[in-house]
Amino acid sequence: MPQDQGTSFGSNTTKAVHVRGVITARDTAVISSSINGRMIKSIPFSDGEAFEKGVELVRFDCTRNEAEVKAAKAAAHALETILNSNRELDQYGAIGKNDVLISEANFNSAQAEASALEATISDCIIKAPYAGRVVERLASIAESPTTGTPIIKIQRESNLELKLIVPSNWLSWLKPGTPFVIKIDENGKTHEANIVRLGAVVDPVSKTIRVIGHFRGIPENTLPGMSGDARFIPPEQR
Repeated sequence: MPQDQGTSFGSNTTKAVHVRGVITARDTAVISSSINGRMIKSIPFSDGEAFEKGVELVRFDCTRNEAEVKAAKAAAHALETILNSNRELDQYGAIGKNDVLISEANFNSAQAEASALEATISDCIIKAPYAGRVVERLASIAESPTTGTPIIKIQRESNLELKLIVPSNWLSWLKPGTPFVIKIDENGKTHEANIVRLGAVVDPVSKTIRVIGHFRGIPENTLPGMSGDARFIPPEQR
């Protein structure tokens, strides 16, 4: 339960009020398999490693799919050649109109099949939706997960939030934009922050409410899961 304590607030000796704060990553995603039964060929990044947007996070072994795409494209090309030949013969009246229409339909069907097979190849590589860090690898190379099986958990570290639980009577002065400082336990660093959102409900038992804060800037060497002492100065104490 948050308690008031007489402690300096930065360079200010005014009495401050204290609560605990926890750092979280606003954007966290669990990447799952979108294809069934394909063996995992590679997962380049391990737990804790950073990656850039657009890089390959997971690759499946889609050798058979790639072969099917090549065969389908070759078949479509052959039918296109027949279609072009029939169109040329049609100009000289050497072939029936119906034969041209049939060859055109055959080519369109083969082309559509090749495109559909090619679309499945895009599912063989999962790319990073944003720059971030691997939280946990949930699968291993050579496994053949079913559709929807979690493979890797990632988070965007450039969008950190501070979650705090404060007394509900603070709502008389606490609002979005209210400044505070937080000293991180794990590295001893102090950062400036602001409240950005208030919770939607007050806990009727503990008389507390959850609030969300954002750092001013991107703090270095600060990771989700770290916690610290958040200090506020109520308006009457300023």
